[in-house]
Amino acid sequence: MNNSANTLQGNTRVLILATLAFAVCFAGWSLFGPLAVYMKAEFNLSSSAVGLLLATPVLLGSIIRIPIGILTDKYGGRKVFSLLMLFTFFPMFFAGFAHSYLLLLVCGFFFGVAGASFAVGVPQVSQWYPKEKQGLALGIFGVGNVGTAFAVFGAPFIAESVGWNKTFIYYSFPLLFMAVAYWFFAVDAPKPENVKPQTLNDKLKVYKSSHLIWVFSLFYFMTFGFFVCFALMLPTYLRDTFDISPIKAGTLTSIFVFLATFMRILGGYLGDIFSGRNLLTLLTLSLIGVLLYLNLNSSLTFAIVAFYCMACLLGIGNGVVFKLVAEYFPEDTGTAGGMVGAAGGLGGFFLPIITGTIKDYTNNNSLGFIFISLVCLMCLSFMEKKTFIKTDNKIAGEEDGFTGVGSEMNVEDDIVTGIDGKAKPVMQK
Repeated sequence: MNNSANTLQGNTRVLILATLAFAVCFAGWSLFGPLAVYMKAEFNLSSSAVGLLLATPVLLGSIIRIPIGILTDKYGGRKVFSLLMLFTFFPMFFAGFAHSYLLLLVCGFFFGVAGASFAVGVPQVSQWYPKEKQGLALGIFGVGNVGTAFAVFGAPFIAESVGWNKTFIYYSFPLLFMAVAYWFFAVDAPKPENVKPQTLNDKLKVYKSSHLIWVFSLFYFMTFGFFVCFALMLPTYLRDTFDISPIKAGTLTSIFVFLATFMRILGGYLGDIFSGRNLLTLLTLSLIGVLLYLNLNSSLTFAIVAFYCMACLLGIGNGVVFKLVAEYFPEDTGTAGGMVGAAGGLGGFFLPIITGTIKDYTNNNSLGFIFISLVCLMCLSFMEKKTFIKTDNKIAGEEDGFTGVGSEMNVEDDIVTGIDGKAKPVMQK
């Protein structure tokens, strides 16, 4: 089978390896969440201190997604993914010997590199699949988010058996194993022949080429940021609010993560069929409704149902956003995906700190949910149709033929590819 055929039909082995590697990385990246209950008790931490601890791995994992995405476009996902997992192994392993809050923060900051794994897998997977299948392929790759569920479900059991600090050691060795496996068995998609390699300056120009990269970043700040925030804070929230055991809280949270993870496949699939803008608008409105309901201080059963509805909405939203990234930036998916992924990670960094601080000052979670609802409203204001089209472009108003989903995408495709930042005509009259 030739290279072009492989590129057209995809690569199942790469998709499976990338998904497994992503899951292993996210399991380690999310480990502070289920262990926060134990660390809070041992170090007598406030809600703000717990929020900072939960957010620390997210910080580096978010910021470094941008250069990691650029490096992936340049050197290929096999090398970058393997070295990333190898690097992450060491701070994760040494966290098992940390016996102070400060040392945990340092270790957490460095193993936060695992959070950048998403910026490696997205371009590597999308390059293997044709445009009409990228949404589904990236949705399947996004199942790697299930690593968070492995953390919140498995970590409390290990912590109860051997101690919370030894849990980091148990979760470090899968990183080392996958680093070796990925180096020897993964393969990068063949690059087109007779194409001049892009320089770093060429890659950075993508950030100026279209305002849509910043709009997508805002959307992912909401969908993925909320997912990370609640996946990390839900165990503590459930225990403090409903007085349940850490194991039960971890089990309930793992279901939240499973739902968000597998709904990402549905989101990518729907993004292949329907308008991503319309889907995100509907999802955001529904999300606001769920957040308002959570302010009613309902019972554990109804609260869990609301959180699970939220998980489905966020999972679908994550899949839709990255379908849009692959659609609009096919040649710079790693670079654009790095920026968008960084925005989502920063959402996961700031939101636990903000909601934790609000909880410290108000002693309840209602204002935190209201604040998150306001973030949704801000995102909703950028989901108008004109936001997806350059303001100096008049084609949408002039060409009555561009009304369908596919036609609308064609208009936007030509607009966003202009390096000079100006709209380019689609048709000549």
